[in-house]
Amino acid sequence: MIRATNFLSLLVIIAACPAIAADMDRAIIAGAPLLSYDNAANTADTLEPSGSGFSGYVEGSVSKAFDTPYDVDGRAWTLRGSINIEGPSGLNVQFDGGYARTTVENVGVDQLVGAGHVYYRDRDFATGGFVQANSVDADYLGYSLNDTIKDYLGGMEGAWFMDQATIYGRAGYGQAKWEGYSADHAMGAIGARLYATDNFRFDMEGAVNRLSHADLKLDTRSATLSVNYRPESVPVTLFSGYRFDQIEPSMSGASLGHANVSTIFAGLRFSFGSNSLKDEERNGPVWTASSLLP
Repeated sequence: MIRATNFLSLLVIIAACPAIAADMDRAIIAGAPLLSYDNAANTADTLEPSGSGFSGYVEGSVSKAFDTPYDVDGRAWTLRGSINIEGPSGLNVQFDGGYARTTVENVGVDQLVGAGHVYYRDRDFATGGFVQANSVDADYLGYSLNDTIKDYLGGMEGAWFMDQATIYGRAGYGQAKWEGYSADHAMGAIGARLYATDNFRFDMEGAVNRLSHADLKLDTRSATLSVNYRPESVPVTLFSGYRFDQIEPSMSGASLGHANVSTIFAGLRFSFGSNSLKDEERNGPVWTASSLLP
């Protein structure tokens, strides 16, 4: 049981670290970060697919947690990239990769993410499936705390394209593994991208993740708001936003309390193969990976 409880503690680190240092619930595990990491990168176009194409982006962002339990200071930086290959008859393949480093007090957390998407897209909608893998390592003052936590996830995703908006959703299921232990991982998300112009967009997303191991459960809930702007003359997008995360562990159906964390983030995205934010989404990468860390 002690080992199982330790596993839950590690899951708390995982779910916590994502919200960018989002929050630390020391009552559950000393130094368990909540890292928020932005989901603000996907984008747009409205016209019909060209029938063949290669496009994508590389981005970097920084984030800082505030209004955290015990006023813990948390910071993170993230590098991400995505490419989309558009084939004939609306068939598309998208690949994502990313690295995030979170620091909360003297605890550091590294996360690697890789994902693949195969989907059909036309003028009005996109639908398909995804698989992804995450790995998470934590250290204290440079010394590793535990073996790597690995998370594997697969699921379905879909998007509906309107003239000035995109509505999308995804759902997945998989497992997180650590030292012979495993936890079921279920997730779901729904969001909207609203275009003021083809190069000025507001993003909103709500997501939930549940990690379950025997009688232990860890729920994370998040809400993200962001704004994106891409000058017409250069393929660079500036984005910034706010994220709220709530982490709630429970045992045998009884809540062990919850931790709330607020995070602000900002970054730059360098795009290729697209002419605007809207064009990038409608004819290029449309999805984002769902990290184990929020």
